[in-house]
Amino acid sequence: MSQKIDLQQVRRAAFGRWPDILAALGIPAEALAKKRNQPCPACGGVDRFQFIDKGQGRFVCRALDGQGGDGFTLVMHWMNGDFKTALQAVAGVLGLAEGIGRPLPTPAPPAPAKSTPPRDDSAKLARLWNEGRPISHDDPVGLYLRRRGLVLGTFPEELRHHPTLPYWAEVDGQPHHLGTFPAMLAAVISPADKLVGLHRTYLTPDGSKARPIHPTTGEILDCKKLLTAYDGATKGAAIRLYPPRNGELAVCEGIETGLAVWLGSGLPCWPCVSAGGLERVRLPKSVNDVFIMADHDTSGTGQRAAHVLAKRLAAEARRPRVLIPDTTGNDWLDVYQSRELEAAA
Repeated sequence: MSQKIDLQQVRRAAFGRWPDILAALGIPAEALAKKRNQPCPACGGVDRFQFIDKGQGRFVCRALDGQGGDGFTLVMHWMNGDFKTALQAVAGVLGLAEGIGRPLPTPAPPAPAKSTPPRDDSAKLARLWNEGRPISHDDPVGLYLRRRGLVLGTFPEELRHHPTLPYWAEVDGQPHHLGTFPAMLAAVISPADKLVGLHRTYLTPDGSKARPIHPTTGEILDCKKLLTAYDGATKGAAIRLYPPRNGELAVCEGIETGLAVWLGSGLPCWPCVSAGGLERVRLPKSVNDVFIMADHDTSGTGQRAAHVLAKRLAAEARRPRVLIPDTTGNDWLDVYQSRELEAAA
C-alpha cells in the first residue's frame, strides 16, 4: 500500500454511506436497493444475496463461509481481494487516500457509531438444538427427505426435527415474527468439536418446503437459514452427517447433497453449508482420502471452491479428488435423483 491509512478514520467516515461507496466501486445500484433475496453481484447464484446495510454496509451472501459481513467484506468479495485492497478502495472513494472508484462529496461529520458488545448466540443454539427431536419417517423432516428422493433406513444424529420453529424476518428495519413451522435442524460443528451453528430448513407439515411471505413486499422468503454462535464461528466447520471410515471422507456444500452422496456411493459425507464453507473446512488428521463433491455452478463458484480446498489438502499430504457433475447447474443430489429415476424406469 502506497500510504498509511487510518482504519478507524475510514470506518467512521464510511458509516451511513455504504450504498454510495459500493456503487462508486461498481456494484450495481439495484443490488443495493433491493434488500431481499437476489443473485449476489459478486458471485451470482439465484437468491443467495441480501443487502441489509444498517449503516455498516452489512449483507448476506450464503456462498461465503461467514454468510456475509460488513461493507469492507462486501468490497473484498466484489473485488476478489484482501482487506488491505478493500480498505484502500474505500478510503479512495471517501477521499482519504488514492484508491479505486469515483470519489464522493465530503459529508458532514457522522455521529459516532454506538459500541455494542460482540454477539454470542451460543446459548440460543444449544436451546434450539435441545428442542429438536430425532427424525422419524413420518414427521415433516422424514417426509421432506423422502420427497427429495432420499430414502434412509436411519437418520444421522446431526439432523433433528423441530416441530414449531419461529420464523423471523426484517420488516422496516425491525424483526417481525411470521409464524412457526416444522423444521429440519442440522448441527454445524467446529474443528474443536463445538456446536457453532444451526442450519434450519423450514417446512410444511406434509414435508414440502415452507414459503414464508414478506408482509409488505409479498416476496417469498428463503426457507433455509443459518444461525451462528457469533461472527466467524463456522470457519472450518461442517455438518458431520457420518463419521470418516478407513481414512475416507467426502465433503460437499448442501445437506441433501451429502445424504445423496452417502446413499449413492456409501461414502461418509460432511456438508459444509456453502461454497465458502467447503473451501475452508478443516478435517480430522485421520482423514487421508478426501472426495470433494463439488456443485457444477454456472458461475463457477462451487468448482473454484473445490479446487482451492484440493490444493490445500494436497499441501497437507492428503489425497483429494474433485468430482463435478457433467451437467452445468447440477449437484450430486441431481445426479442421484436422475440415476434413481432411470433405475425405476
